[in-house]
Amino acid sequence: MEIGNNFIFDGMILYLTKEWHREQILEAHHPLTGIPVAVKFKNSVRFGHNDVQAINCYNIVIHRCLDLIGYKQMGRNYFDTSRVIKVIEYCIEILPGYETVIRLYEDQLMLCIENRFKMEEEFLKCNRNVEHFQKETDLLFKGQIIISHYNNKLYRLTRFDFEMTPMSTFQRQDGTIITLKEYFETQYNQKIIHLDQPIIVRFSVSEGKPKQPGEPPQKTYLLPELCRPTGITNSMKKDFKQMRTLSFHTRLDPDKHAWQLKLGERLVAINARELEPEKLIGRIGLGYTGNNAAWVKDVKRQGTYLTKDMVNWIVVCPNKQDNINLGFRFVQEVQSLGQIMRMKVGDPLYQMIDGISPIEYVQGVQTALNRVAGHNINMLVVLLADDNKVRYDALKKWLCTETPVSSQCILMSTLTGKPTDGGVNKNFSSIVLKILLQINCKMGGSLWKVNIPMKEGMIIGYDLYHDSTMKGKTVGACVSTINQDYTQFYSQTRPHENPTELGHNLIHFVRKALRKYFDNNNRTLPKRIFLYRDGAGDGQIPYIRDQEVSRDSFDIFNIVITRYFEVRLVREACADVLRKSGIQSDRIKLAFTVVTKKINMRIFKDVVGNGCHLRNPEPGTVIDNVITHPERFDFYMIPQYANQGTVTPVCYNVVYDDTGYSPDKHQKVNFLAFKLCHLYYNWPGTVRVPTVCQYAHKLAFLVAQSINKEVDEFLRDKLFFL
Repeated sequence: MEIGNNFIFDGMILYLTKEWHREQILEAHHPLTGIPVAVKFKNSVRFGHNDVQAINCYNIVIHRCLDLIGYKQMGRNYFDTSRVIKVIEYCIEILPGYETVIRLYEDQLMLCIENRFKMEEEFLKCNRNVEHFQKETDLLFKGQIIISHYNNKLYRLTRFDFEMTPMSTFQRQDGTIITLKEYFETQYNQKIIHLDQPIIVRFSVSEGKPKQPGEPPQKTYLLPELCRPTGITNSMKKDFKQMRTLSFHTRLDPDKHAWQLKLGERLVAINARELEPEKLIGRIGLGYTGNNAAWVKDVKRQGTYLTKDMVNWIVVCPNKQDNINLGFRFVQEVQSLGQIMRMKVGDPLYQMIDGISPIEYVQGVQTALNRVAGHNINMLVVLLADDNKVRYDALKKWLCTETPVSSQCILMSTLTGKPTDGGVNKNFSSIVLKILLQINCKMGGSLWKVNIPMKEGMIIGYDLYHDSTMKGKTVGACVSTINQDYTQFYSQTRPHENPTELGHNLIHFVRKALRKYFDNNNRTLPKRIFLYRDGAGDGQIPYIRDQEVSRDSFDIFNIVITRYFEVRLVREACADVLRKSGIQSDRIKLAFTVVTKKINMRIFKDVVGNGCHLRNPEPGTVIDNVITHPERFDFYMIPQYANQGTVTPVCYNVVYDDTGYSPDKHQKVNFLAFKLCHLYYNWPGTVRVPTVCQYAHKLAFLVAQSINKEVDEFLRDKLFFL
């Protein structure tokens, strides 16, 4: 019996379109050596068209079709190398491509296709200054993903070896000695031009650690001439002009996004709901709405919901006349805006510093605080000469851990603008207003509130960020509401190295959050907790459901369960809090929701109804049918307004819920998530995820990048991380 041509082989499993009835051995020859090989075949399993393995087959077929039409696989995606977009002024090439995936959704199997772009920058053309390149190489490229264009493989760059060149030799497996130049010319037919370029050395495991005991680490030698860095670097993100140029080629409007690749006459039609625009409430007036991120003027006119006065405050700036004048101008504008917003703003204490080094800034802050010892300082404002990270980190670490005080760092270039602006930015008043609103939040104030009918509840957001100084460690951040209006927040952070520690941290976070809520709400505990877990992909959801959420009955802390401690540890934590609080109460009900931002789904609003006039959906659009998963309680939401490119929805997956809502009433979960997207006080509009998740992300980022330790308790009930 012959196999024929109708088969799929994924490297491990052979899939046939007809059943293999008996065990059989077939003979073949090895394609490289010609040695006879005996292959044993036997039937393993039979599955239907909706089976997981069948879906895997469909995805293999799609990928092979892309191969046949000339697309090149790079990582998980496929790119069209014949349609390269060259951005000459930045030495960048943009490869257009697609990410494809077939999945079983609510009603049927569907193919999801998303545009992908890979950006490649040339090492040698963009780094002609060899001496500068050698000094800055670690800062510029270490850890970056690079691609070798002769085989389209992706590598993570380990280091450059400036002692080696293409004329350096190495020993092949057969014992022969060959230069790198000869190897790439004979093996890959690549002509090497630059014979003085350094060599990229990549280790298959961490440098210095053997793969097996006694075995040296495996090395891969790469030539910069044949490789290109991929992705967008931090320096590129800081260059507004460069990002605008790249976005011109990669940001597609809905009509282009939908129809650039035609797979059929129509895309999948979905019925969606549009939630009513949310009303925001300030200090006075009847409230205001705004879907287009334009709330600043309303806040200025109606005042902040909870205003904190800034009577005692400090301004630290370099001791140069231009800087001093800028500081005076800033203070005058703050006091003027304070009168409009009904915020009491006193005259600050000025502290001048003679230099701009990190230690001089920290010493200047210490001197200023010593001068006002015994006084309650509302705010410390630091005018920074530039965006030096070492200086910023030193200041934040000191002001958040050693001498805790609410602080605001401001780049002087933000206030001055261009030289043609006459000393201050042309939008000076608007910029200072936004800074003042941020300062109000850092002192414990709130800019606005939304009407959330649910009372006696607590909302928790959790996110992760990898620590830049501690290899292998991740900072977990938790932000929770502590008042009935859901406008006051309590923040916590802890590092962890493995999922078990993550579980312990979540238990610790929830325990402390409940105690803080207890202290702030007349010694009462919430009746319901809505926990939004960010920083998890689809592959982690089974872990979260099985280990972070118990399958057994839930009690007050039953939100993080490892398979080793399970329910006992949670019940002990619950009993501990209830015993110390002295409350005789039923268990606290919980809804545990995983929030996923990185998804391929794109949704368009059909304006006319014929599929020809597409635009981005309105903020508040909710989809809970057709493209959802049959085994989950999930929905998609588009909370934000986008006037450029194609808006990306966010997926909410409720992995556990015992709040008592029926399926009909569970629309309240949609409403709550949408309302929470309005409470991020660092942006005058809605954000993609619930506010507590966005705050947790900002908090984890600051601690991982700058502070690297837990923040003092004095600052934890304020939004010090904005």
